[in-house]
Amino acid sequence: MTIAATIVVAALVGVTARQAPAAKKAFFIAEVEVTNAQQYGEYAKLSPGVIEKFGGRFVARGGRAATLEGPPAAGRLVVIEFPSFERAQAFYDSPEYQTIRKLRLGAATFRGMLVEGL
Repeated sequence: MTIAATIVVAALVGVTARQAPAAKKAFFIAEVEVTNAQQYGEYAKLSPGVIEKFGGRFVARGGRAATLEGPPAAGRLVVIEFPSFERAQAFYDSPEYQTIRKLRLGAATFRGMLVEGL
């Protein structure tokens, strides 16, 4: 291959790589007020395995939080990062999570959100 052909191929590969947008991560954010610690504890033991199955990882899990504006959070905050919005949605909709989710019902008040990130 000539030097000119090598440069053209390299340029085309670079253009193709720049055109392919990187997949955006997604964040599952939950506000949780535990009302039955024992029952919620069972949920908390089982959920990490399903989260990992869909490529998720905990970023924050009930650590220290401060409300800077607006009404304070009702309970603990949880942030889970997923490789994409679709993987996060697949996690939430999965039969495995829906089974575990039943343990959370009646053990906590819960508000969950899914947001696409950078």
